[in-house]
Amino acid sequence: MLQKDRGTHVQGPSVLVTEDDADILELITYSLESEGFRVFPAKSGNEALSILTDESVDMALLDVMLPDMSGTELCRRMKRDERMERVPVIFLTARDEETDKLAGFKVGAEDYITKPFSPRELTARVRALMRRVRGGEDYVFQGLRISLDSHRVDINNGRIHLSPREFSLLKALLEAKPKTVDRSTLLERAWGMDAKAGLRSVDVAVTRLREKLMSYGTCIRTVTGFGYQWDTEGYTLE
Repeated sequence: MLQKDRGTHVQGPSVLVTEDDADILELITYSLESEGFRVFPAKSGNEALSILTDESVDMALLDVMLPDMSGTELCRRMKRDERMERVPVIFLTARDEETDKLAGFKVGAEDYITKPFSPRELTARVRALMRRVRGGEDYVFQGLRISLDSHRVDINNGRIHLSPREFSLLKALLEAKPKTVDRSTLLERAWGMDAKAGLRSVDVAVTRLREKLMSYGTCIRTVTGFGYQWDTEGYTLE
């Protein structure tokens, strides 16, 4: 397994990931970085505290079972330190007992993810909590940055101009990911009560949107007979 430096070149929201299983830690790190997050990996509670002393992070994923202290103890220490107390925490655990979850919530955790989990579920839960805590954020994937609040899209620091309908389609796909959005829903989101528009209008607009997003247009995946999905696994560099 390759050793990773603290943090990466990715400039998105930062996440501390504390997990003593090297394979799971690598999987989580890769999944989050692929979605534009900056990851600080740690294999123990003390290593996590060391990172938090030096770095400011936007969120922490903590395994409940760590070699030197429990995840709940690590969370408790974070919430007692004014430098770390506002960092939202998601626990990772192989145990799905109600008492374990209540113990985590009692020390200040915001959410729980039970192992085994899919990478898509994990990134979706992280992003959902980030939105809830921060009240909105930019979506970042490699050289693509999308501001849902200001309706701005940049690729490699250059602005891409989308029509209001094209941006409405893009926003609907991002807000729903990793789920697929059916064409009728996209029609309603982008055209509203316009009686002249039909499902074919959605297909034409998605084609234009893909073209404007250049290589990132491959992230818009067609789900035959249903609709479209934002899927970065489909990204191919042109």
